[in-house]
Amino acid sequence: QRACICRSMINNPKMIFADEPTGALNRTSSDEVMEELAKLNNNGTTIMLVTHDVKVAAKCTRVLYIVDGNIKGEYNLDNYKNTSQTRERERALNNWLMEMGW
Repeated sequence: QRACICRSMINNPKMIFADEPTGALNRTSSDEVMEELAKLNNNGTTIMLVTHDVKVAAKCTRVLYIVDGNIKGEYNLDNYKNTSQTRERERALNNWLMEMGW
């Protein structure tokens, strides 16, 4: 996973599409990957990722809920920018996902 992410960063792309970038990684490695993606995003790279992991999704700024290829909802996590609010972000996202029928 990390090698694929490194390859995707070589040419300083404007956008990175990441399909389950933390899949098959332990929580520590997953957090490291998300930190690197956050750094890229903070430097202007748009990151679009697919995940089924709420802990990963909670680190994003915007979450799209997609069912059968259709966007069913959108949730903005910008109100929770402070990383010390991780649990609040996860709780808010979980509540929204339950409302969406996840």
